[in-house]
Amino acid sequence: MSISKQGEMLPIMNMIINVRGYQSTPIPEPLIEEVFYAFTLGPSLANTQPWELMLVKGIKEREKVIAATLDPFLSPHSYGGQAWLMSAPVIAVVMIEKRRALVRLGERGEIFAIQDTFAAIQNARLTAAAHGLSTSVIREFDAHLLQKNLNLPWYVEPIAIFTVGYSDEEKEIPPRLSVAEILK
Repeated sequence: MSISKQGEMLPIMNMIINVRGYQSTPIPEPLIEEVFYAFTLGPSLANTQPWELMLVKGIKEREKVIAATLDPFLSPHSYGGQAWLMSAPVIAVVMIEKRRALVRLGERGEIFAIQDTFAAIQNARLTAAAHGLSTSVIREFDAHLLQKNLNLPWYVEPIAIFTVGYSDEEKEIPPRLSVAEILK
């Protein structure tokens, strides 16, 4: 689907919700590359480009990621709370490289890095949705445990888990606040 007419982007944006059930249908490699390319086009304060992605492919790697996840309410001792990740066609751990974040902007660089990285995630989600793919962004995990499980150095911090695939569930659009409710 191309975005050729004014206003076509809003319906696509409305369809971006977290999906936790995926079909086993493989995603063409060029399409995955396009989704990740869109991620690289995210904004970057002082051009630090603080983000990194780690594709999680094997069962053992998926188990390591799942072991660090928590349930959607961040309940204590709910480790392994996102077991559905095992069936996601594409899983990427989204990380910030702290050295790049800190070098030009000091301590505040890490805050900007996280903000820029979530904007990059939204680019990837929009691109995926425009091609009929569904996504999920998981933030419910123990970052230190995930960092340990993936043998990441101190300066690479996981901030999200990103999944992509063809949805196996009917999307239920949640209620959203109106513009009048948020515009003060």
